[in-house]
Amino acid sequence: MIRRLIALAALLPVAALAQLPGPPPGGVLHPFVAPPAGLQQDFVGTWQLAWDDPVDPACPCHAILTIQPQADGELRGHWPIKGGVAVLTGGVAFDGNVWAGRFSQSDEVDFPIKGHFRLETRDNGRALTGSYQRDGTAIPFRWTATRR
Repeated sequence: MIRRLIALAALLPVAALAQLPGPPPGGVLHPFVAPPAGLQQDFVGTWQLAWDDPVDPACPCHAILTIQPQADGELRGHWPIKGGVAVLTGGVAFDGNVWAGRFSQSDEVDFPIKGHFRLETRDNGRALTGSYQRDGTAIPFRWTATRR
């Protein structure tokens, strides 16, 4: 009797899984929905960028950020820094109001900083708010931008 109960218990998960539907088949019934076009335009352009940096006593820091679309569908932003350039690269979220990715400073700087960032459009594409976080740290810092 115990052997029969054990055998029956071993078959229950298989029977339960057989009742679950599989993934959708794709094709005409479930076409791929591409992100809406033109959403990157809320980010593309020239911005007056300001950010907090507790390591730099002169902050809040300021720069002119230029954002351009890339052939791979991502965006690339850059601004000049002493001894090189700072670069932001990443993709825009499906709904188009968030740009997130990686940032880095030029290797020509003595101690280049790298990390990740997130920027969100505000005020009908006239402002950006967000944060950046340096690699190896647990604290994000604030930054904002207004369209020039």
